[in-house]
Amino acid sequence: MRHINSLQQNFFSQYGKVYRPFIHQLNEKLHSYGLFNSQWAILRLLSQEGQMTPAEIANRQQVEKPSVTKILQRLAEMKYVDAMPGKDRREKLISLTDHGRTVVEEITVQLKPLYEQLLEGVAENEIEAAIDVLARVHQNLMR
Repeated sequence: MRHINSLQQNFFSQYGKVYRPFIHQLNEKLHSYGLFNSQWAILRLLSQEGQMTPAEIANRQQVEKPSVTKILQRLAEMKYVDAMPGKDRREKLISLTDHGRTVVEEITVQLKPLYEQLLEGVAENEIEAAIDVLARVHQNLMR
C-alpha cells in the first residue's frame, strides 16, 4: 500500500511541476494578443462549442460567474466576443466575433510548436492515456 500512496503522490507532484511553468509559457505566447490563459480558455471553449451563456461558460470553466463576466467584458472590449439577447431577456448568448475566430485560429497555429515541443518524445497513445487519467481525476474531483 505504501508504494501506491507514493505513486499517487508522485503523480500529483509531477502535475504540479508542469502546471505553473506551462501556464507561464502559454501566457508569454498569448501576451502579443493582450490575452491571458483564463481569457484564452474561454475563447477556445466558444470556438469549440459555439454560443453559450455566461453561466454555461462559468460552469464549463469551473469558475465563478462574476469572474467570467469580467473576462467577457474585457474580451468584448477587444472585439473578440459579442453578446446577443437569449430566449430570456436576462440571458445573454456569447459568441466569437469574426475577429475573435481569426484570433483563435492564429493563436492555435502559434501554440502548435509549443505543444509539440513540450510533448516531444511522448507517444500518441501515452498522450491519450494521460488525457483519460486527468479526465477521471476531474470526474472524481466533481463528485
